[in-house]
Amino acid sequence: MLTPSVLIVGAGPTGLIHALTLLRNGIPVRIIEKQDAFQLGTRGCGMQPRTIEMYKLLGLLPDLLEVKTDPFPVVKFSSPQGNNEEGQVLPMVEKIANTPSRPISTGFMLMQERQENLLRTRLEKDYGVTVELHTELRSFEEHDDHVVAHIVKRTPDTDKDKEETLKIDFLVGADGGRSTVRKQLGLDFLGDDSADLKEIGMVAGDIEALEGTLDQKVWRIWGDTTSNMLSLRPCSIPDKTHINFFIGGVDVDLEKVSSSREEVVKAINAITGRDDIKLGKVINMGIWRPNIRMVSSLGKGRVFIAGDAAHVHSPTGGQGMNSGAQDAINLAWKLALVSKNLSPPSILTSYTAERIPVIATMLSKTTELFHKTFQPASPEKMVEGWRRGYELRMFGVNYRKSGITLDEKYTYAEDEVVDPYRSGDDGTVRAGDRAPDAPKLAPVGQTNATSHTTFFDVFSPAYHTLLVFADPSLHGEAIGGIVETTLGLPSFKDVVKTILVLPQTSSSTNDASTSSADMVLLDTEGFAYKHYDVVADSQRPTIFIVRPDGFIGGLVFGVEGIRKYFGLILKL
Repeated sequence: MLTPSVLIVGAGPTGLIHALTLLRNGIPVRIIEKQDAFQLGTRGCGMQPRTIEMYKLLGLLPDLLEVKTDPFPVVKFSSPQGNNEEGQVLPMVEKIANTPSRPISTGFMLMQERQENLLRTRLEKDYGVTVELHTELRSFEEHDDHVVAHIVKRTPDTDKDKEETLKIDFLVGADGGRSTVRKQLGLDFLGDDSADLKEIGMVAGDIEALEGTLDQKVWRIWGDTTSNMLSLRPCSIPDKTHINFFIGGVDVDLEKVSSSREEVVKAINAITGRDDIKLGKVINMGIWRPNIRMVSSLGKGRVFIAGDAAHVHSPTGGQGMNSGAQDAINLAWKLALVSKNLSPPSILTSYTAERIPVIATMLSKTTELFHKTFQPASPEKMVEGWRRGYELRMFGVNYRKSGITLDEKYTYAEDEVVDPYRSGDDGTVRAGDRAPDAPKLAPVGQTNATSHTTFFDVFSPAYHTLLVFADPSLHGEAIGGIVETTLGLPSFKDVVKTILVLPQTSSSTNDASTSSADMVLLDTEGFAYKHYDVVADSQRPTIFIVRPDGFIGGLVFGVEGIRKYFGLILKL
């Protein structure tokens, strides 16, 4: 086993995705988890389309499609239902048709238990990396060129602890809201401490619903928080009929309800007005209270935090796990370049600069939904809290004003406002935006339908992809030796791939087939040029530089622009 370059503390989705991204980049890691067993139950279960695209980027989409569930219809009963009266279907998530640029436009449901198992399985299968349970970070010291971590491994069968001192290049805390890494870094965890928030809470957990008791294809809600409220949502775990429950409201004694299984069942029967819901054992249970906080910095020196360690908030809107996944990938590709000595450590400051505005906006949106859901002015107003806006699909998340993006087509006034959640979905395609997909791309010389590919099949978390939109007559000048001439070092070829994209109208591709590009693609249906808003130009190429996280780092028009972009992130 290779000596780990990065120690990851915490084996939830954020830590696991971070580990997989680093390993895809050839960076050895070690993952420790202080819990004695892996998480069971639901927790974060909504996967937004943008996160699903990142699963595709990491090579996980086939695994995900095998275990995902489409969003459940949400049915609300305004009063106890002791009969078969139908409830009100809430307009929670509108199903939107997929498009060529957005092949997955509606999210999935995947319970956290299953997501973590999927990620752990892939880590072990592809790299032989396993999560070390019973293992806790006690402290660390940071040095100029490394970090020393002190960890303790507990032996379940004995009272003896095994202490270990580990030297690594970087330490990443994905260890949740009570993060040891965040606390030892001394990062302030600021947020809403208002008294009215402390008075709100829910008993949340998972419980067995005996087979035949409830339809496992509907999410049911009774009542509202102005008196008492119950949510029962299927967990969709094979061979199990688990139900995720939330019980709360001003008339609910949370401490009493959470004291035993019997009290949970009694509360469910009372709120539903039914006694025919046959329930088994409680899988997990606890009192949830709102905690809305975030840091102003995601790290110091060689130590970083991600996911819940950096931001906690209401689960309304299904943004938490998804934001953690984007933290993980944003940081990982930058750590990989620094670990390979291809980028200066200064690039790591862009992690905070890019993600903090996005997270702050996310907290604002989820808090607004939280108040509508849990503090409605009336039961009727509560319905608004269940409606999920299009921006929560996260297509508009962007880094347009990042210091490591370069845009030679669009400029911004100094005081121009960029919405971190919406601006990337304004109809333009700019540096800092999500890179659109494009299907029906034919490798030159293989134009039959079975050989078609897509941009999402080409992108990788291990390299930058240069999409060079150019007329065939320009390919020699635009592509010839582009990596060597602009970057100067052959080693950069491993982290930069060049794709020549020929327009649909190209009549001859013979010369292009001998290009020094890594791949030459013919845009057979015009989707690529349309989605990237490019008009074939016989005078100059248009080049989109797609980062390893699937965002556009640069939009430039020639060799000088390419050199300038990579000068922002690589040691040239």
